[in-house]
Amino acid sequence: MNSKPSSTEVLFLDAVHPEHNAMAAYGWIKRGEKRELKTNSGRERLNLHGAINAETYQITILESKTINAESTISLLETIERSYPLAKSIMVILDNARYHYSRLVKEFLKNSKIQLIFLPSYSPNLN
Repeated sequence: MNSKPSSTEVLFLDAVHPEHNAMAAYGWIKRGEKRELKTNSGRERLNLHGAINAETYQITILESKTINAESTISLLETIERSYPLAKSIMVILDNARYHYSRLVKEFLKNSKIQLIFLPSYSPNLN
């Protein structure tokens, strides 16, 4: 972090989709019998799109109905508003298709945000 200009902010961005209940993937049930697996919330999940500042640990999180190009742009707009004094904002993120969509590229043309994509097939870096 020492080599970045003081007017540059660096953030890591990702999406997460936590679910309240675990999904039953395996179990023992006698052949021909049906077994009800009770849960308390169904298949609902939460969609969170967020970023963390690599230096200050400031967190920006948005909850969305779905994570897509539009929610990515909303998050990037929120990030940009959060750092009005920054001359540039570097955002490090994975290669989710919506992160490099046409809509996101169009938004970035008039933004001080620069996206830096992690290498493909590198979950250890994500």
